[in-house]
Amino acid sequence: MSLVRNRSLAVAAAAAMACTWLLPTAHAAPPQPSTAELAIPDEALAPSGTILAERSDATVAPGIHYTSFSRYAPNGWLRGDIMTLDLTEEAVTLDYVDTGKVAATATLTDQLEGAGAIAGVNGEGFDINDTGAAHGVGVKQAGDIVKGYGEGTTHRRGPSAVIGSDGLAEVAQLFLDASATDGEHTVAVDYLNTPNVSGSAVALFTPEWGDVAVQRTLNNPAATWQVLVRDGVVVSSAATIDAAGLAVGEQVLVGIGTKAAELARFTVGETITLDYEMRGSDDIAAAINGFFPVVIDGEIVTRNTTDLHPRTVLAVGDDGERMALMTVDGRQTASRGMTEVETAQFFLDLGYDDVLNLDGGGSSQLNARIAGDDEMTIRSNPSDGGERHTANSLGVFVAEGSNRVVGYKVAAANSDAPADADVSDDFVVMEGLTRELGAQAFNEVYAPVPSKPRWSEANGNITIDAATSGAETATVTGVEAGTTDVVVSRGHVQHEQPLVVIGAPVRLSSSTQQVSLPTQEQTGTFQVLGHDARGFSTWVEPADVELEYDAEQVEITAEGDRFRVKPLVESGAVVVTARVAGEETQLAVTIGLAREVVDELDTGEGWTAVRYPSAVPVPTFETAPGAGPDGRDALAFNYSMTGTTATRAAYLQYPERIDLTGTPQRMGLWVHGDGSGVWLRGNIYQAGATSPSTINFAYVTWTGWRYVEADIPAGLNMPLEFFRFYAVETNPAKQYSGRLMFQDLTLRAAPEVPALEVEAERNPAIVTGEALPEDWWQFAVVADAQFTADAPDSPVVEAARRSLREIVAREPEFIVVNGDWVDRGFPEDIALAKRVLEEEIPDDIPYFYVPGNHEMAGPGNLDAWTDEFGDPWYTLDHNGTRIIVRATPGYNYRSGGFDQLLDLKYQLADAAANDDIDNVIVFQHHPLTEKSATGGSTITDPYEKALVEEWFTEFHAATGKGVALHAAGTGTFEAAMFDGVHQFTNGNAGKGPNGSPDAGGFTGWSMVAVDPTPQEQWINVAYVPHADALEVSALEALQTGEAGAVSATVVQDGRRVPVAYPVSATFEVSDGAAYDHATGEFTAYRAGTHTLSVTVNDVTETVTIEVTGDDVAQPAEEPSVAPEPTVAPWQSKGKPELRPVGPNVGRGKGNAEVNVIDNDLFAIDGLPGA
Repeated sequence: MSLVRNRSLAVAAAAAMACTWLLPTAHAAPPQPSTAELAIPDEALAPSGTILAERSDATVAPGIHYTSFSRYAPNGWLRGDIMTLDLTEEAVTLDYVDTGKVAATATLTDQLEGAGAIAGVNGEGFDINDTGAAHGVGVKQAGDIVKGYGEGTTHRRGPSAVIGSDGLAEVAQLFLDASATDGEHTVAVDYLNTPNVSGSAVALFTPEWGDVAVQRTLNNPAATWQVLVRDGVVVSSAATIDAAGLAVGEQVLVGIGTKAAELARFTVGETITLDYEMRGSDDIAAAINGFFPVVIDGEIVTRNTTDLHPRTVLAVGDDGERMALMTVDGRQTASRGMTEVETAQFFLDLGYDDVLNLDGGGSSQLNARIAGDDEMTIRSNPSDGGERHTANSLGVFVAEGSNRVVGYKVAAANSDAPADADVSDDFVVMEGLTRELGAQAFNEVYAPVPSKPRWSEANGNITIDAATSGAETATVTGVEAGTTDVVVSRGHVQHEQPLVVIGAPVRLSSSTQQVSLPTQEQTGTFQVLGHDARGFSTWVEPADVELEYDAEQVEITAEGDRFRVKPLVESGAVVVTARVAGEETQLAVTIGLAREVVDELDTGEGWTAVRYPSAVPVPTFETAPGAGPDGRDALAFNYSMTGTTATRAAYLQYPERIDLTGTPQRMGLWVHGDGSGVWLRGNIYQAGATSPSTINFAYVTWTGWRYVEADIPAGLNMPLEFFRFYAVETNPAKQYSGRLMFQDLTLRAAPEVPALEVEAERNPAIVTGEALPEDWWQFAVVADAQFTADAPDSPVVEAARRSLREIVAREPEFIVVNGDWVDRGFPEDIALAKRVLEEEIPDDIPYFYVPGNHEMAGPGNLDAWTDEFGDPWYTLDHNGTRIIVRATPGYNYRSGGFDQLLDLKYQLADAAANDDIDNVIVFQHHPLTEKSATGGSTITDPYEKALVEEWFTEFHAATGKGVALHAAGTGTFEAAMFDGVHQFTNGNAGKGPNGSPDAGGFTGWSMVAVDPTPQEQWINVAYVPHADALEVSALEALQTGEAGAVSATVVQDGRRVPVAYPVSATFEVSDGAAYDHATGEFTAYRAGTHTLSVTVNDVTETVTIEVTGDDVAQPAEEPSVAPEPTVAPWQSKGKPELRPVGPNVGRGKGNAEVNVIDNDLFAIDGLPGA
């Protein structure tokens, strides 16, 4: 499933344009003839109570419309591809397609291309494990019967899709009516070219059968007889079945059981007449069997509501004038598949009377050539991960067209996006950079034709350079941020392609920080991405990129929208510097992998065993003499996942840590599994980190020895150290003990790479050198204390209390406790959480507690939490800000209740239309993105993530109102920006942090200020670390006008945290001096004794600097120009009451009544339907 964000619409609106938010994305109208009337309505693709996450439409041919869609429902994701066909269109025909042989298979692409089709789907089920032949009826255009079965036969199938000579369709039960006669004796033929012949029957095989031995079709016959007929004359008649690979003019009759004796009457030399036809329909030009029907004559004929599978479906309606061909993906995260009843109801709702399930599983596939394309592409996502070889298919054909141009398809000439991928970035260009576009003309049957188009643009946002007049490609250069149309025309035919110009790049990144090439024979790719000042981004054309690298070790060439790296040596490491418009970034290329056993794991020397939590039995380990996979000693590890229903772990750790040399890529070891399913993970430390990063080996579902590896993600700070591996169980219901054995902890590392210079993303809303604006209203956020009731007076609890006391001293309007306040969700843990919050937060400051994953850990649900704190998701309005709280206890929204997603869409749509709402802030524990290379703390469903991100960006784009997401869970203080939307991630308030102290790895909390008169920068955030002490260092003496470095460091729990981004601090200097906190430089312009005071949290330190020399002029400060403040009448002064909005209102204090919103509210006029 592609992760479509429709960013062209979003960026366009953000730049200059008003549009209706969250309605289906507008697409350029297709040229005439149009197939828009065949498009399926949104509400049919996603009924009430579900979400249409993605939709794209295209014309395939006259009378054929293609739609791909993805919808989200309480039972998961569903992705499908549908072609709707108007069968009255004379230019289009349908036909049965195979490889040319019945007993042979090929990919759908090869079948359709070989037949000259422009689109099609896989056909019926086939003998996948033996002959490869399809099971049922097959008739090619003009009534050429390929295969079939007689009425009453053992292996008959269900109804078939029948195409008549008039091109219209019906669903009918077809049977073969066939016989063989010598004039005196007539034998009924039961099967024609079918893969299974059973009981007492006669089967006929023709040259179309193929090279597979006929004998393989027989199912344990009691007696057999074979008659070979050549040009109508019997040439052999015997009991031995040996026919295969029949020549033109040859046919073979095979009789089994009692029918064998009947065939034996035919003797060599006799003339045989073979007659066969299909009955069941009066007009059969082509036919293909269905696996089984799900709807006949408008009635559902299946009761299967449980079996979820990928499916290929054919539906017929409107007296045969309308057909739909659909595939739904399945057995994938992106798509659950459909049940039979779901499939039936889907097409009944669309008005189809007869629906066949053609086939399913890994065979399901839909191919189509859309307007302007020169070849078909795979539109669906086969569950096998690629094309399966199948027996037959239903092909869509179109008549030959003229060279008359009726329209254009415009695409990025260098885009490598696959079919159905998000191509919105292709139509985004940065100021000062280029995008290469191509225009492909097509004719009245939507086939590509040559053309000499004229290129122009709608306004001055871009310039267009076509190399020659009439060129099919043109270079577009961004001039000014905003929206425009690229106009391609020829005569009266014109196509307008929307294009968005975003700002000039202020930062570059690459699609990967490391291209790892294990051998010299392998190649790899990377893209260069540009980011503007507002967080909008797109890929950069290779022609706009200057690369610097060691050309003796690698060769790098442009390839489409990226670069391909080819190694020239067997082993090496290269730093690649990419430069664009004065900005630069770096990435690494490594060649070769060296293998090193870092510990043989035979004696256990230096290792210790520990468990978590304390209720879990202590694990043990000992040497297992000669038990290793090669007969050497191994290390046996005895563990137990009992004692509690909370998440349990048994660790085997090396306290001194093991140095990992080079550029580590993978860690592996031999594991003797016990089949328990326990999760085997590992911890490594990156340079400067105070807490470990996690790597994942495997779920131990096997028994016996197996070698497993864990990938080490690129982007970690080198050098690395290995700390431990461990077994973990998260399922509360699984209680067991086990024994694993280990041998040869092994590192696979590439050559060492020099440190890269990569500019870190900085969110402009993070305040680092000044106080928050006093005239903005403020609230506080705290998260991730992670304590338990086992130790109510532990240092972690004390750190949590300290955070609350520091926050309360700032007098915020309210406090948000953003999840994982506890480490477990048992009633006693939740009770302690409530006690800490109530004891530390006074009654006049409301607080709101958002559940995280640890609030559910242990019992596996939020019952204890909701008993204390109420509903986990709700919406409030405050001072013109809509505050939306969502629950993601299982690392996704669905785990907190699917209705909260429907409500999120509603609340955003309502806020878009509500003049009283100036901006939106969303609180949830898990962020959409994180900076950690190992990840693991974000929303884990990538499609949920993309969906919500799209909603946020489009809301901001369409309304100009701000959106900010506040999250936690990563253990570091982070901030990001995507397409104008802010994401702030709180670090830990109690438990020790993840990450290095200079990259947000500290403990503390945050203070947020919101502008009551919103402008472009409407929100500021201060990340406030706990400060046990503050150290400031500076030169003791300077000359006037001379800049001297000043640095400050916060000390907390043994960590030394630089006072630099993202740490919030304030600085005060004496008169006649200045301090630039961004550069860390102090400058005095008058001689004398000067002071610089630094304040972090509630700690201030002052340094004295002696300055000598003649006084110099101090540069005047550049005045900040702000628009005149305007206060809307609804914007309250002081501390107004928080106003509950929407279906659920649950708060830490003063829970309001729960108002359940009816589904009808999701379809208010002017607001989007669900």
